Amino acid sequence: MSESAAAQEMGLFHRYTAALKYSDYRRFWLSATFAAAGVWGLIAARGVLAFDISDESSFWVGVTTFAALIPFVVVPPFSGVLADKFDRRYLIAVAHSVNVLLALLLVQLYFSEAIELWHLPVVSLLSGIARGVQMPTQNALVPNLVSRDDLLNAISLNNISLQGSRLVGGAAVGLLAVVSEESIGIAFALAAGGYTVATIMILTIRTASSGAIQQGDSIWTIFTAGVVYAWKTPTVGLMLLLVAFHCGLTMGFESILPLHGKVKWAAADTALPYFLAAFGLGAIFGVMTIAGIRSDRGKGIALLISAAGSSIGVLVLGFAPSQSSGLVGAFIMGLTQAPFMSLTITYIQGVVPDAIRGRVSSLFAMSALSLMAILNAVFGFVADIVGSVPVLLVSGTVFIVVVILAMMFVTKLRRVMLEGFSVGVQTSAPAPAPSGGSK
Repeated sequence: MSESAAAQEMGLFHRYTAALKYSDYRRFWLSATFAAAGVWGLIAARGVLAFDISDESSFWVGVTTFAALIPFVVVPPFSGVLADKFDRRYLIAVAHSVNVLLALLLVQLYFSEAIELWHLPVVSLLSGIARGVQMPTQNALVPNLVSRDDLLNAISLNNISLQGSRLVGGAAVGLLAVVSEESIGIAFALAAGGYTVATIMILTIRTASSGAIQQGDSIWTIFTAGVVYAWKTPTVGLMLLLVAFHCGLTMGFESILPLHGKVKWAAADTALPYFLAAFGLGAIFGVMTIAGIRSDRGKGIALLISAAGSSIGVLVLGFAPSQSSGLVGAFIMGLTQAPFMSLTITYIQGVVPDAIRGRVSSLFAMSALSLMAILNAVFGFVADIVGSVPVLLVSGTVFIVVVILAMMFVTKLRRVMLEGFSVGVQTSAPAPAPSGGSK
Protein backbone atom coordinates (compact mmCIF):
# COMPACT_ATOMS: atom_id res chain seq x y z
CA MET A 1 0.00 0.00 0.00
CA SER A 2 1.37 3.44 -0.94
CA GLU A 3 1.99 6.11 1.68
CA SER A 4 -0.75 8.31 0.21
CA ALA A 5 -3.28 5.47 0.33
CA ALA A 6 -2.29 4.66 3.91
CA ALA A 7 -2.62 8.32 4.87
CA GLN A 8 -6.04 8.46 3.20
CA GLU A 9 -7.21 5.39 5.12
CA MET A 10 -5.90 6.85 8.37
CA GLY A 11 -7.70 10.12 7.63
CA LEU A 12 -10.93 8.20 7.01
CA PHE A 13 -10.47 6.32 10.29
CA HIS A 14 -9.98 9.56 12.23
CA ARG A 15 -13.03 11.07 10.53
CA TYR A 16 -15.25 8.25 11.76
CA THR A 17 -13.73 8.18 15.26
CA ALA A 18 -13.16 11.93 15.71
CA ALA A 19 -14.80 12.15 19.14
CA LEU A 20 -12.39 9.60 20.61
CA LYS A 21 -9.60 12.18 20.53
CA TYR A 22 -11.22 13.70 23.65
CA SER A 23 -10.04 11.66 26.64
CA ASP A 24 -13.09 12.40 28.78
CA TYR A 25 -15.35 11.33 25.94
CA ARG A 26 -13.43 8.04 25.74
CA ARG A 27 -14.18 7.44 29.42
CA PHE A 28 -17.82 8.36 28.86
CA TRP A 29 -18.03 6.01 25.87
CA LEU A 30 -16.70 3.07 27.85
CA SER A 31 -19.16 3.78 30.66
CA ALA A 32 -22.07 4.01 28.24
CA THR A 33 -21.02 0.78 26.54
CA PHE A 34 -21.04 -1.25 29.75
CA ALA A 35 -24.31 0.35 30.89
CA ALA A 36 -25.91 -0.51 27.56
CA ALA A 37 -24.76 -4.11 27.90
CA GLY A 38 -26.48 -4.18 31.27
CA VAL A 39 -29.76 -2.72 30.08
CA TRP A 40 -30.14 -4.93 26.99
CA GLY A 41 -29.29 -8.03 28.98
CA LEU A 42 -32.05 -7.08 31.43
CA ILE A 43 -34.58 -6.29 28.68
CA ALA A 44 -34.06 -9.57 26.83
CA ALA A 45 -34.00 -11.70 29.99
CA ARG A 46 -37.06 -10.03 31.54
CA GLY A 47 -39.05 -10.43 28.32
CA VAL A 48 -38.28 -14.13 27.96
CA LEU A 49 -38.95 -14.80 31.66
CA ALA A 50 -42.25 -12.87 31.66
CA PHE A 51 -43.44 -14.83 28.62
CA ASP A 52 -42.47 -18.17 30.19
CA ILE A 53 -43.99 -17.72 33.65
CA SER A 54 -47.18 -16.02 32.40
CA ASP A 55 -48.22 -19.04 30.29
CA GLU A 56 -46.97 -17.33 27.12
CA SER A 57 -48.90 -14.07 27.42
CA SER A 58 -47.81 -11.15 25.23
CA PHE A 59 -49.86 -8.93 27.52
CA TRP A 60 -47.56 -9.62 30.48
CA VAL A 61 -44.46 -9.04 28.36
CA GLY A 62 -46.07 -5.73 27.39
CA VAL A 63 -46.84 -4.87 31.02
CA THR A 64 -43.22 -5.56 32.01
CA THR A 65 -41.91 -3.42 29.15
CA PHE A 66 -44.49 -0.73 29.90
CA ALA A 67 -43.35 -0.62 33.53
CA ALA A 68 -39.75 -0.07 32.41
CA LEU A 69 -40.69 2.75 30.05
CA ILE A 70 -43.57 4.56 31.76
CA PRO A 71 -41.24 6.40 34.19
CA PHE A 72 -40.14 8.42 31.17
CA VAL A 73 -43.54 10.11 31.29
CA VAL A 74 -43.04 11.31 34.88
CA VAL A 75 -39.35 11.24 35.81
CA PRO A 76 -37.61 13.31 33.07
CA PRO A 77 -38.99 16.72 34.14
CA PHE A 78 -37.42 16.15 37.56
CA SER A 79 -34.22 14.57 36.24
CA GLY A 80 -33.84 17.40 33.73
CA VAL A 81 -33.88 19.93 36.57
CA LEU A 82 -31.39 17.81 38.51
CA ALA A 83 -29.13 17.61 35.43
CA ASP A 84 -29.09 21.40 35.19
CA LYS A 85 -28.50 21.90 38.92
CA PHE A 86 -26.01 19.19 39.94
CA ASP A 87 -22.92 17.64 38.40
CA ARG A 88 -24.13 15.34 35.64
CA ARG A 89 -21.37 12.79 36.21
CA TYR A 90 -22.53 12.03 39.74
CA LEU A 91 -26.20 11.80 38.78
CA ILE A 92 -25.36 9.17 36.16
CA ALA A 93 -23.27 7.24 38.70
CA VAL A 94 -26.16 7.17 41.17
CA ALA A 95 -28.56 5.93 38.48
CA HIS A 96 -26.16 3.16 37.45
CA SER A 97 -25.71 2.11 41.08
CA VAL A 98 -29.47 1.68 41.49
CA ASN A 99 -29.55 -0.66 38.50
CA VAL A 100 -26.66 -2.68 39.93
CA LEU A 101 -28.72 -3.32 43.06
CA LEU A 102 -31.87 -4.17 41.10
CA ALA A 103 -30.02 -6.63 38.85
CA LEU A 104 -28.52 -8.32 41.91
CA LEU A 105 -32.01 -8.55 43.43
CA LEU A 106 -33.24 -10.38 40.32
CA VAL A 107 -30.26 -12.74 40.54
CA GLN A 108 -31.14 -13.59 44.13
CA LEU A 109 -34.85 -14.07 43.39
CA TYR A 110 -34.18 -16.23 40.34
CA PHE A 111 -31.63 -18.60 41.82
CA SER A 112 -33.60 -18.96 45.07
CA GLU A 113 -36.64 -19.88 42.94
CA ALA A 114 -38.62 -17.15 44.69
CA ILE A 115 -39.32 -15.02 41.62
CA GLU A 116 -42.97 -14.37 40.79
CA LEU A 117 -44.59 -12.69 37.82
CA TRP A 118 -45.38 -9.46 39.67
CA HIS A 119 -41.71 -9.02 40.59
CA LEU A 120 -40.81 -8.32 36.96
CA PRO A 121 -42.94 -5.20 36.35
CA VAL A 122 -42.10 -3.85 39.82
CA VAL A 123 -38.34 -4.18 39.32
CA SER A 124 -38.74 -2.90 35.74
CA LEU A 125 -40.51 0.18 37.09
CA LEU A 126 -37.71 0.94 39.54
CA SER A 127 -35.09 0.32 36.86
CA GLY A 128 -36.99 2.63 34.52
CA ILE A 129 -36.96 5.40 37.12
CA ALA A 130 -33.17 5.12 37.36
CA ARG A 131 -32.85 5.18 33.57
CA GLY A 132 -35.20 8.16 33.50
CA VAL A 133 -32.51 10.02 35.43
CA GLN A 134 -29.59 8.53 33.50
CA MET A 135 -30.62 9.10 29.89
CA PRO A 136 -31.39 12.85 29.79
CA THR A 137 -28.42 13.53 32.05
CA GLN A 138 -26.16 11.49 29.78
CA ASN A 139 -27.43 13.29 26.68
CA ALA A 140 -26.82 16.66 28.33
CA LEU A 141 -23.26 15.70 29.30
CA VAL A 142 -21.97 14.74 25.83
CA PRO A 143 -21.87 18.26 24.29
CA ASN A 144 -19.58 19.35 27.15
CA LEU A 145 -17.04 16.68 26.20
CA VAL A 146 -16.63 17.41 22.45
CA SER A 147 -16.89 20.31 19.99
CA ARG A 148 -20.08 20.94 18.01
CA ASP A 149 -18.35 19.75 14.81
CA ASP A 150 -17.70 16.39 16.47
CA LEU A 151 -21.08 16.12 18.22
CA LEU A 152 -22.74 13.85 15.61
CA ASN A 153 -19.68 11.61 15.68
CA ALA A 154 -19.79 11.45 19.48
CA ILE A 155 -23.49 10.61 19.56
CA SER A 156 -23.04 8.10 16.73
CA LEU A 157 -20.20 6.32 18.53
CA ASN A 158 -22.33 6.23 21.66
CA ASN A 159 -25.18 4.75 19.63
CA ILE A 160 -22.81 2.18 18.14
CA SER A 161 -21.90 1.04 21.65
CA LEU A 162 -25.59 0.95 22.58
CA GLN A 163 -26.52 -1.11 19.53
CA GLY A 164 -23.43 -3.29 19.80
CA SER A 165 -24.52 -4.10 23.32
CA ARG A 166 -28.01 -4.86 22.02
CA LEU A 167 -26.38 -7.25 19.52
CA VAL A 168 -24.18 -8.95 22.11
CA GLY A 169 -26.82 -8.93 24.86
CA GLY A 170 -29.59 -10.28 22.65
CA ALA A 171 -27.38 -12.96 21.10
CA ALA A 172 -26.00 -13.97 24.50
CA VAL A 173 -29.45 -14.40 26.08
CA GLY A 174 -30.64 -16.34 23.03
CA LEU A 175 -27.59 -18.61 23.14
CA LEU A 176 -27.86 -19.11 26.89
CA ALA A 177 -31.53 -20.06 26.47
CA VAL A 178 -30.38 -22.91 24.23
CA VAL A 179 -27.39 -24.19 26.23
CA SER A 180 -28.32 -23.52 29.86
CA GLU A 181 -31.43 -23.85 32.00
CA GLU A 182 -30.05 -21.06 34.19
CA SER A 183 -29.70 -18.61 31.29
CA ILE A 184 -31.97 -15.95 32.76
CA GLY A 185 -30.17 -15.83 36.10
CA ILE A 186 -26.80 -15.65 34.36
CA ALA A 187 -28.07 -12.77 32.20
CA PHE A 188 -29.18 -10.86 35.30
CA ALA A 189 -25.74 -11.39 36.87
CA LEU A 190 -23.94 -10.17 33.75
CA ALA A 191 -26.18 -7.08 33.70
CA ALA A 192 -25.15 -6.27 37.27
CA GLY A 193 -21.50 -6.56 36.25
CA GLY A 194 -21.99 -4.25 33.27
CA TYR A 195 -23.60 -1.56 35.38
CA THR A 196 -20.85 -1.85 37.99
CA VAL A 197 -18.12 -1.14 35.43
CA ALA A 198 -20.22 1.71 33.99
CA THR A 199 -20.46 3.33 37.42
CA ILE A 200 -16.70 3.21 37.94
CA MET A 201 -15.91 4.60 34.48
CA ILE A 202 -18.30 7.57 34.68
CA LEU A 203 -16.60 8.70 37.89
CA THR A 204 -13.23 8.92 36.09
CA ILE A 205 -14.45 11.77 33.84
CA ARG A 206 -12.70 15.00 34.83
CA THR A 207 -14.86 17.56 33.02
CA ALA A 208 -17.47 19.01 35.36
CA SER A 209 -20.85 19.51 33.71
CA SER A 210 -24.03 21.17 34.90
CA GLY A 211 -26.54 23.68 33.62
CA ALA A 212 -27.72 26.89 35.22
CA ILE A 213 -30.80 27.50 37.32
CA GLN A 214 -31.30 31.14 38.22
CA GLN A 215 -31.79 31.96 41.88
CA GLY A 216 -35.17 33.50 42.47
CA ASP A 217 -36.89 31.58 39.67
CA SER A 218 -40.17 30.02 40.72
CA ILE A 219 -40.58 26.24 40.80
CA TRP A 220 -42.93 26.55 37.83
CA THR A 221 -40.38 28.53 35.81
CA ILE A 222 -37.63 26.04 36.59
CA PHE A 223 -39.68 23.00 35.60
CA THR A 224 -41.22 24.49 32.45
CA ALA A 225 -38.08 26.13 31.03
CA GLY A 226 -37.47 23.24 28.62
CA VAL A 227 -41.08 23.22 27.41
CA VAL A 228 -41.05 26.99 26.91
CA TYR A 229 -37.81 26.75 24.93
CA ALA A 230 -39.20 23.97 22.70
CA TRP A 231 -42.38 25.99 22.13
CA LYS A 232 -40.45 29.13 21.20
CA THR A 233 -38.02 27.16 19.00
CA PRO A 234 -40.38 25.39 16.57
CA THR A 235 -37.73 23.23 14.92
CA VAL A 236 -36.94 21.69 18.32
CA GLY A 237 -40.58 21.20 19.28
CA LEU A 238 -41.46 19.65 15.93
CA MET A 239 -38.41 17.38 16.07
CA LEU A 240 -39.52 16.13 19.49
CA LEU A 241 -42.98 15.39 18.11
CA LEU A 242 -41.52 13.47 15.16
CA VAL A 243 -39.36 11.45 17.57
CA ALA A 244 -42.46 10.50 19.59
CA PHE A 245 -44.28 9.18 16.51
CA HIS A 246 -41.15 7.38 15.32
CA CYS A 247 -40.45 5.56 18.58
CA GLY A 248 -44.08 4.70 19.25
CA LEU A 249 -44.90 3.39 15.78
CA THR A 250 -41.64 1.75 14.67
CA MET A 251 -39.83 0.72 17.87
CA GLY A 252 -42.45 -0.45 20.39
CA PHE A 253 -42.55 -4.16 19.60
CA GLU A 254 -40.79 -5.99 22.45
CA SER A 255 -44.16 -7.08 23.84
CA ILE A 256 -45.29 -8.95 20.73
CA LEU A 257 -42.05 -10.56 19.54
CA PRO A 258 -42.26 -13.73 21.67
CA LEU A 259 -45.80 -14.34 20.35
CA HIS A 260 -44.73 -13.43 16.80
CA GLY A 261 -41.84 -15.89 17.05
CA LYS A 262 -44.03 -18.68 18.42
CA VAL A 263 -46.92 -18.35 15.97
CA LYS A 264 -44.97 -17.62 12.78
CA TRP A 265 -41.63 -19.30 13.39
CA ALA A 266 -42.13 -21.73 16.33
CA ALA A 267 -39.32 -19.91 18.16
CA ALA A 268 -40.81 -18.15 21.19
CA ASP A 269 -37.73 -18.32 23.45
CA THR A 270 -35.28 -16.96 20.87
CA ALA A 271 -37.45 -14.49 18.92
CA LEU A 272 -36.88 -11.49 21.22
CA PRO A 273 -33.16 -12.05 21.95
CA TYR A 274 -32.32 -12.74 18.30
CA PHE A 275 -34.43 -9.79 17.16
CA LEU A 276 -32.42 -7.54 19.48
CA ALA A 277 -29.20 -8.98 18.10
CA ALA A 278 -30.19 -8.49 14.44
CA PHE A 279 -31.49 -4.98 15.17
CA GLY A 280 -28.22 -4.17 16.92
CA LEU A 281 -26.14 -5.40 13.98
CA GLY A 282 -28.14 -3.30 11.52
CA ALA A 283 -27.91 -0.30 13.84
CA ILE A 284 -24.13 -0.56 13.98
CA PHE A 285 -23.91 -0.43 10.19
CA GLY A 286 -26.42 2.41 9.99
CA VAL A 287 -24.79 4.58 12.62
CA MET A 288 -21.29 3.94 11.26
CA THR A 289 -22.55 5.22 7.91
CA ILE A 290 -23.57 8.60 9.35
CA ALA A 291 -20.73 8.93 11.89
CA GLY A 292 -18.43 10.60 9.37
CA ILE A 293 -20.95 13.14 8.02
CA ARG A 294 -19.68 16.64 8.79
CA SER A 295 -21.76 18.89 6.52
CA ASP A 296 -25.00 20.24 7.96
CA ARG A 297 -26.85 19.59 4.69
CA GLY A 298 -25.63 15.99 4.61
CA LYS A 299 -27.01 15.47 8.11
CA GLY A 300 -30.41 16.81 7.04
CA ILE A 301 -30.61 14.50 4.01
CA ALA A 302 -29.55 11.54 6.16
CA LEU A 303 -32.34 12.40 8.61
CA LEU A 304 -34.92 12.35 5.81
CA ILE A 305 -33.69 9.01 4.47
CA SER A 306 -33.61 7.38 7.90
CA ALA A 307 -37.09 8.69 8.74
CA ALA A 308 -38.57 7.42 5.47
CA GLY A 309 -36.80 4.07 5.82
CA SER A 310 -37.69 3.41 9.44
CA SER A 311 -40.97 1.69 8.59
CA ILE A 312 -39.59 -0.62 5.90
CA GLY A 313 -38.04 -3.06 8.35
CA VAL A 314 -41.27 -3.16 10.37
CA LEU A 315 -43.21 -4.16 7.26
CA VAL A 316 -40.61 -6.79 6.32
CA LEU A 317 -40.82 -8.22 9.85
CA GLY A 318 -44.60 -8.38 9.58
CA PHE A 319 -44.60 -10.17 6.22
CA ALA A 320 -41.64 -12.47 7.02
CA PRO A 321 -42.57 -16.17 6.63
CA SER A 322 -39.56 -17.47 8.59
CA GLN A 323 -37.35 -16.41 11.48
CA SER A 324 -34.38 -15.83 9.15
CA SER A 325 -36.36 -13.44 6.94
CA GLY A 326 -37.77 -11.82 10.07
CA LEU A 327 -34.23 -11.15 11.25
CA VAL A 328 -33.60 -9.39 7.93
CA GLY A 329 -36.50 -7.10 8.84
CA ALA A 330 -34.97 -6.51 12.26
CA PHE A 331 -31.63 -5.71 10.61
CA ILE A 332 -33.30 -3.13 8.34
CA MET A 333 -35.07 -1.61 11.35
CA GLY A 334 -31.74 -1.11 13.09
CA LEU A 335 -30.11 0.15 9.89
CA THR A 336 -32.57 3.06 9.64
CA GLN A 337 -33.99 3.68 13.11
CA ALA A 338 -30.71 4.03 14.99
CA PRO A 339 -29.36 6.72 12.60
CA PHE A 340 -32.69 8.56 12.92
CA MET A 341 -32.30 8.70 16.71
CA SER A 342 -28.64 9.77 16.50
CA LEU A 343 -29.43 12.54 14.04
CA THR A 344 -32.41 13.95 15.95
CA ILE A 345 -30.58 14.13 19.28
CA THR A 346 -27.57 15.67 17.48
CA TYR A 347 -29.74 18.42 16.03
CA ILE A 348 -31.44 19.17 19.34
CA GLN A 349 -28.22 19.15 21.38
CA GLY A 350 -26.56 21.41 18.82
CA VAL A 351 -29.33 24.00 19.12
CA VAL A 352 -30.10 24.05 22.85
CA PRO A 353 -28.03 26.26 25.22
CA ASP A 354 -26.11 24.39 27.92
CA ALA A 355 -27.98 26.23 30.69
CA ILE A 356 -31.21 24.32 29.96
CA ARG A 357 -29.84 21.33 28.05
CA GLY A 358 -30.74 18.93 30.84
CA ARG A 359 -34.37 19.99 30.81
CA VAL A 360 -34.68 19.83 27.02
CA SER A 361 -32.89 16.46 27.04
CA SER A 362 -35.56 15.27 29.44
CA LEU A 363 -38.19 16.24 26.86
CA PHE A 364 -36.32 14.17 24.27
CA ALA A 365 -36.37 11.16 26.61
CA MET A 366 -40.09 11.66 27.20
CA SER A 367 -40.77 11.97 23.47
CA ALA A 368 -38.74 8.88 22.67
CA LEU A 369 -40.09 6.56 25.34
CA SER A 370 -43.48 7.75 26.62
CA LEU A 371 -45.56 6.84 23.57
CA MET A 372 -43.41 3.75 23.04
CA ALA A 373 -44.25 2.62 26.59
CA ILE A 374 -47.97 3.07 26.07
CA LEU A 375 -48.02 1.43 22.64
CA ASN A 376 -45.90 -1.50 23.84
CA ALA A 377 -48.67 -2.39 26.29
CA VAL A 378 -51.41 -1.68 23.73
CA PHE A 379 -49.66 -3.71 21.03
CA GLY A 380 -49.27 -6.66 23.42
CA PHE A 381 -52.98 -6.55 24.31
CA VAL A 382 -54.10 -6.21 20.68
CA ALA A 383 -51.71 -8.93 19.47
CA ASP A 384 -53.24 -11.43 21.90
CA ILE A 385 -56.59 -10.76 20.17
CA VAL A 386 -55.84 -10.27 16.46
CA GLY A 387 -52.27 -11.55 16.17
CA SER A 388 -48.94 -9.80 15.79
CA VAL A 389 -48.90 -9.38 12.00
CA PRO A 390 -51.69 -6.76 11.75
CA VAL A 391 -50.04 -4.73 14.51
CA LEU A 392 -46.73 -4.61 12.65
CA LEU A 393 -48.24 -3.81 9.26
CA VAL A 394 -50.58 -1.06 10.48
CA SER A 395 -48.01 0.73 12.66
CA GLY A 396 -45.34 0.61 9.94
CA THR A 397 -47.74 2.05 7.38
CA VAL A 398 -48.95 4.82 9.69
CA PHE A 399 -45.43 6.15 10.27
CA ILE A 400 -44.72 6.32 6.53
CA VAL A 401 -47.85 8.46 6.23
CA VAL A 402 -46.64 10.69 9.10
CA VAL A 403 -43.32 11.33 7.32
CA ILE A 404 -45.04 12.14 4.02
CA LEU A 405 -47.44 14.57 5.69
CA ALA A 406 -44.57 16.25 7.58
CA MET A 407 -42.64 16.83 4.35
CA MET A 408 -45.73 18.17 2.61
CA PHE A 409 -47.13 20.50 5.26
CA VAL A 410 -44.53 21.17 8.02
CA THR A 411 -42.21 23.76 6.48
CA LYS A 412 -39.69 24.02 9.31
CA LEU A 413 -39.06 20.27 9.46
CA ARG A 414 -38.77 20.14 5.68
CA ARG A 415 -36.17 22.93 5.79
CA VAL A 416 -34.06 21.09 8.37
CA MET A 417 -34.12 17.92 6.27
CA LEU A 418 -33.49 19.56 2.90
CA GLU A 419 -31.38 22.61 3.81
CA GLY A 420 -29.45 21.07 6.69
CA PHE A 421 -28.83 21.18 10.42
CA SER A 422 -27.70 24.81 10.34
CA VAL A 423 -31.40 25.80 10.31
CA GLY A 424 -32.20 27.11 13.80
CA VAL A 425 -28.70 26.63 15.25
CA GLN A 426 -27.41 29.35 17.58
CA THR A 427 -23.78 30.28 18.13
CA SER A 428 -22.32 27.57 20.35
CA ALA A 429 -20.11 27.84 23.41
CA PRO A 430 -16.33 27.46 23.04
CA ALA A 431 -15.36 23.90 22.19
CA PRO A 432 -13.46 21.78 24.71
CA ALA A 433 -9.83 21.02 24.00
CA PRO A 434 -9.24 17.69 22.21
CA SER A 435 -7.57 16.33 25.33
CA GLY A 436 -10.88 16.57 27.19
CA GLY A 437 -8.95 17.93 30.11
CA SER A 438 -6.29 15.24 30.17
CA LYS A 439 -4.71 12.55 28.12
